[in-house]
Amino acid sequence: MAHLNTLLFLVVVALSVVALIDCLLTERSRLQSFPRGAWAVLILLCPIFGPVAWFRSGRAAPTLFQAAPMGPDDDPEFLRRLAESLRDR
Repeated sequence: MAHLNTLLFLVVVALSVVALIDCLLTERSRLQSFPRGAWAVLILLCPIFGPVAWFRSGRAAPTLFQAAPMGPDDDPEFLRRLAESLRDR
């Protein structure tokens, strides 16, 4: 039983440390709900709830897809110029 308690303690400590480091390294523009200091206090004072709350709602999700370049058939200006060039023939 002591081994299980030790393992759970280490998991909680590791989760708190990872959440705190992530909180401190996250860009200010991606923070949500609270300022960084409030998140750090929450993570440290509530070792289970704090890190879980941070990972669930503390930061904005990274955008996986940046603004993808438009294809020529999606660009209204390109289509207008193409139609004009075809009319001029």
